Amino acid sequence: MQDAKNEVVITIIAVIIILLFLGVLFLVMLFYYNNKKVQMNKETQLMRATFDKQLLESKLEIQEQTFDMISQEIHDNVGQILSLAKVQLGIMEQKQTVNGELLGNVKESISLAMTELRDIAKSLSSQRVQQVSLQESISQEIRRINRSGFIKISSDVQGTEKNIPDQHKLIAFRIVQEGLQNIIKHAEASDVKVSIRYMEDRMYITIFDNGIGFNPEIQLKKREGLGLQNILRRATLVGGKAEIISKPGEGTTLQIQMTYV
Repeated sequence: MQDAKNEVVITIIAVIIILLFLGVLFLVMLFYYNNKKVQMNKETQLMRATFDKQLLESKLEIQEQTFDMISQEIHDNVGQILSLAKVQLGIMEQKQTVNGELLGNVKESISLAMTELRDIAKSLSSQRVQQVSLQESISQEIRRINRSGFIKISSDVQGTEKNIPDQHKLIAFRIVQEGLQNIIKHAEASDVKVSIRYMEDRMYITIFDNGIGFNPEIQLKKREGLGLQNILRRATLVGGKAEIISKPGEGTTLQIQMTYV
């Protein structure tokens, strides 16, 4: 009888010990889980803050480069057109007569300059780029560059544009814009092709030029390669990827891949 009672007591004590052990284990696991959750939240906030900082820096770089590009465009294109109009008006002033044909040329030059300024203003406006389709923004930029006569750019679109987030759309356009400006400045190309392909969950943009080409690995290490580094980094910021394929004497291909989310 006594042995049976002892067994019952031992059993109860064992059960209590097991329950206490399980309780302590549960508390330890709960503490670990909460601690891990807090740590993950901190890391997430840090990553978000880092991403926001990189995105802001990228926006500021884009703005600075866009302003430089616009300044150059106004100097090279609009400035030349208005200078021509000034010369034409000077000729009429010297002759002290109004030449109908010459006056028509002046009006045409001023109209062309106004068109250039409007297109430059459109390409400069981030709000407008976000309001219209990506395809329309790129087409507008291509038409503007083609009017200058410096280079010939053709485009090809496959598929239908999806609902692209404004941030993705803006960065994609600025990458294309910078890619085209790099071609004009450095590639010595006569022909450029821009291809946009819309897939179900992502889009591909390819810019090919028949210029002099270069070694991307060497160029990216140089100070002059900062523009190329910016292109690669900006694509990564919105979950995309950019690749530069080039060889000396064989032209250059810039491939951009971006998801819609």
